[in-house]
Amino acid sequence: MEFDISEQDPEEMDLADVALEYDELVSAISVLERRREELRTHILNTFSEKGIDVLRVGNVELRQKRVDWKLWRISKLKPYLQKRELWEMVESVDRKNLSKLIDRGFLTEEELEGMYDVEPRYSLHVKRV
Repeated sequence: MEFDISEQDPEEMDLADVALEYDELVSAISVLERRREELRTHILNTFSEKGIDVLRVGNVELRQKRVDWKLWRISKLKPYLQKRELWEMVESVDRKNLSKLIDRGFLTEEELEGMYDVEPRYSLHVKRV
């Protein structure tokens, strides 16, 4: 795929040229993101099949990292937080807000056990070595 990226300051360009270049970039990003996701899925599947977490090809290292996501059960969590007068601080089940309440000591992982399911997710990190 080829597209033209102007190095000219947008302030010095005709508005029509700015709009056309912007459209071209948005389209290219969409294509690239779709392809990246295809490759990422294939790499993660290969890691799983081979039971590996790191792959080095030349000076490129791909590393898989597992992160457990909590899928909160709102039917259990909301009444519990309301009883503790913490629901107003959360107002909806938001991972970041709940993590902050745990980090600040308002809640503990132990008392919330059973109020979420854990789903493993994998991130893929790339670096040049």
